[in-house]
Amino acid sequence: MHGGIEHVLVHFDDETIENLAIDDKIMIKAYGQGLKLEGYDDIHVMSIDPNLFEKIGIYEKNGKIQVPVVAKIPPYLMGSGIGSSNAYTGDYDIMTADFEEIKRLGLDKLRFGDIVLLEDCDNTYGRGYLKGAVSIGIIVHSDCVTLGHGPGVTTIMVSKTSLIEGVIDENANIVNYIEK
Repeated sequence: MHGGIEHVLVHFDDETIENLAIDDKIMIKAYGQGLKLEGYDDIHVMSIDPNLFEKIGIYEKNGKIQVPVVAKIPPYLMGSGIGSSNAYTGDYDIMTADFEEIKRLGLDKLRFGDIVLLEDCDNTYGRGYLKGAVSIGIIVHSDCVTLGHGPGVTTIMVSKTSLIEGVIDENANIVNYIEK
């Protein structure tokens, strides 16, 4: 279930979904704003529960943070949302008009909740291109036929330098880390 790109993604088991009705109320408890990684002052963490963050399987290697990701997205595919002055809310889109390139990179298989790495994308205080910057995000909405749009990525971690590295893992999806 999708609560809005500006808000929250909620995952329910099949039984709960069958019992939900329009106008049902759901309480969301959130915390973790200001989360910091000790010893990594240049890495900003945002929009993720600290408990979920710990379950993802992030580790250190050779002075860098290793993050499991389904795919690595080159900067030339980032579209709608570029230039936004705030990366702490909303998302921005992977452009999918060049379907051959999308297939070549394996991005045609992206799913809601997939963790991805954005190459040369700085999401520290806004959204833009910066050579060497690395952002980690989660796919929060599906493709779109409108030019410049596509699957949406909400940022959860960013570094203006290459302190973050992605490790390809086809199971890097937040549903695999959420308690059921």
